Amino acid sequence: MATGQQGFDPDDLFDQRRIDRQREQSLSDRQRMDRERADDDRRRALDEQRMAVLDANRARLDAMLVLVNDDDISLSSEEVAVVNDKSLRMMPDGEVVTRRPPSGRDVIRRSGQFSRANILPDLPTSPKKSRKKTKTDKNMSKALRLANDKFRTAKGKLRKGASQAQIMKYAHKLLRRM
Repeated sequence: MATGQQGFDPDDLFDQRRIDRQREQSLSDRQRMDRERADDDRRRALDEQRMAVLDANRARLDAMLVLVNDDDISLSSEEVAVVNDKSLRMMPDGEVVTRRPPSGRDVIRRSGQFSRANILPDLPTSPKKSRKKTKTDKNMSKALRLANDKFRTAKGKLRKGASQAQIMKYAHKLLRRM
C-alpha cells in the first residue's frame, strides 16, 4: 500500500558515505595540486634569478674576453685604475663619471631580503574545514522528514495553505521534543 512516505533504504546511507569520501578525496587532490603549483612557481622564480646572475657573469666574461684576446687593446696604468675603481663609471660616449655609492636602502632593496614574497606567508587556497556533524543535526533531519511528510502531498507538492516557514517551525517543534 502506498502511503506517500519514503522508507529508509540502507543503500542511500552507503551511497552518501561514498559521495562524501569522493568529495574529501577531490578536495585533498585540489590542495595537493595547489601546493605543487606554488612549489613550481617558487622553483621557476629561483631559476630565473639564477639565469639572471649567469647572464650578468656571461656579459662580464665576454667583456674580459674582448680585452684579453684583442691585441690592439692595451691599457695604461690610469686606464687600469679607472677599470678597477668601483666609484667610477664610463658613459656610452666615453666620459668617465663618479658614481655615488649605494645607500643602505639601495643595498637592502637589491638584496630582496624584505620582498613581499619572503615576508608574507602563502595564503591558504583551500576552503575552511567543515564542522563536525552533531546529534542535533541527525535529529533535525528526522524532524524535517516528518514535517515534510505532514505538509506535503504524495507527489511532493505543498498542501494547500502550507508554507516552507510552517514546515521549518514544525520541524523545530519536533526537534525540541526529541
